[in-house]
Amino acid sequence: MQSEPSLVQVNFTDEFQRCLRTLSKKYRHIRSDIQPIIAQLQAGDFVGFFVLNIP
Repeated sequence: MQSEPSLVQVNFTDEFQRCLRTLSKKYRHIRSDIQPIIAQLQAGDFVGFFVLNIP
């Protein structure tokens, strides 16, 4: 049984990857901590708050 394809493709910026690499040295489980959030984004479930009137 194949899993369904992701609805949303999540791409990381170079800056995010650098910061993640740096933080992973101090916080060993940071990659597994952010994995559920990435999975939610890929499923199309956008987490967080919508902020109005941002220029």
